[in-house]
Amino acid sequence: MNKIYLFSLTILLLTSCKKEDNTPSWLIVNDFTLTTDEGTQGANTHAITDAWIYLDNEALGVWSLPAKIPVLDEGEHTLLVYPGIKMNGISATRTRYPFYNKFETTVNLVKDTEVSVTPTTTYKSNLQFQFIEDFEQVGVQFDKDAVSDTNIVIVTSSQQPDIVKYGNGCGAIYLSETDSVFKAQTNTNLNLPVGEDVYVEIDYMNTNSIALNVIAENSTGIAEHPPVFIINPQDESEMKWKKIYINLIDDVSYEINATSFELYLISILDKDITSGVIYLDNIKVIRYQ
Repeated sequence: MNKIYLFSLTILLLTSCKKEDNTPSWLIVNDFTLTTDEGTQGANTHAITDAWIYLDNEALGVWSLPAKIPVLDEGEHTLLVYPGIKMNGISATRTRYPFYNKFETTVNLVKDTEVSVTPTTTYKSNLQFQFIEDFEQVGVQFDKDAVSDTNIVIVTSSQQPDIVKYGNGCGAIYLSETDSVFKAQTNTNLNLPVGEDVYVEIDYMNTNSIALNVIAENSTGIAEHPPVFIINPQDESEMKWKKIYINLIDDVSYEINATSFELYLISILDKDITSGVIYLDNIKVIRYQ
């Protein structure tokens, strides 16, 4: 009896000491690609930095892209990937971009094996592109303000092929000690909703800071909001094209009696420099229908 008891106890101890198999399956999520209808939605540039990931509707977290994610599961699963951005260019305000569609697919996970997906997205169908300036036409959809002593001009790919990255042209603002102030606004009477997301998308490359906000128009006049959205300058030796998504919801929603809006840009030559340049492209103002 004692031998049987000891044998049974030994088996129980061995069984209880056996380690669980925590070998993960590996999910590789590559960078997003964006497809647009260029005629109505503009260029397909994006700055999707993050992925909000769900597996069978259970959150796996928010991951910087590209991501390698351990999953303690295997077999077939439904994968949802939502495009994430840095709202207003701030890392602390990472959010899903509400105007991009989610990516959905089925993945077959295998333990200790990598499964790779490259998510794709498009703009949602229920959007209004209130404004698109891609600097591909002869004129520019910004009016120079009276305080401005310089203007935005079009630079073509034939003139500066090392500068123009998208299409055949981009906008350029040149600042100097004699032409040190730039200010201009759209001239399209933007129809923007109160209490809903309104985003400005801008591609930029700059050695001088530039700021923007809205001008509200109503029956009694205009109200120009302070230029609180600031795009900081880049070091000239490391200057490259970047993209920013700016949410105007608070400033637009403040103006409940506004009949229309304009977007304005302003830049003053930064301190301790004698010249600066700001290149802009693919400026969009987007809202829900």
